[in-house]
Amino acid sequence: MAKRMPRVAVVHCAGGTAPLDGIVREELPHDCAQIKAAHPNGIGVCLWGCLGGGSCEAACPFGAIHVDADRHVAVVDRDACRGCGKCAKACPQHLITVAPAANAIQVRCSNQDRGPAARKACPNSCIGCGMCERVCPMGAVRVVDGRAVIDDEKCVACGMCATKCPRGAIHDANGIMAVR
Repeated sequence: MAKRMPRVAVVHCAGGTAPLDGIVREELPHDCAQIKAAHPNGIGVCLWGCLGGGSCEAACPFGAIHVDADRHVAVVDRDACRGCGKCAKACPQHLITVAPAANAIQVRCSNQDRGPAARKACPNSCIGCGMCERVCPMGAVRVVDGRAVIDDEKCVACGMCATKCPRGAIHDANGIMAVR
């Protein structure tokens, strides 16, 4: 029987979008499903982003994920994460996936707007420029629905996409390669 490779949660949002007019984050419930029910059109300029309610944090039995108070986005402690996927199931925005731990290159954006609209929505957004797709020697990166998507089976974590991404939307979780 083949041994299962270690897996970790990946949050496909870097945070940083401004709240919509009238949204006071401190007044929102600490449950993302409740936030989404009360605000079906989102709470931030980027409607694809993390709601910051902490449902993923509450679901994690290992304490491996928390909501960053400054950026209002879920952040994974890769050393504590066991890849159980409970945080992914708890996210009503579907921003969290579970990926092989060896693949440290991550797209931290789920915005499906293109170019100027994505740029306006968030300072960390993928704008779908395709630079990552062009520089990947393994053909592991594709732009789908206006954002970069990495095929974990093809990615060898060379980091070319992370170093060439003009928006810093592709991130090296090990902190080795990055534009910003």
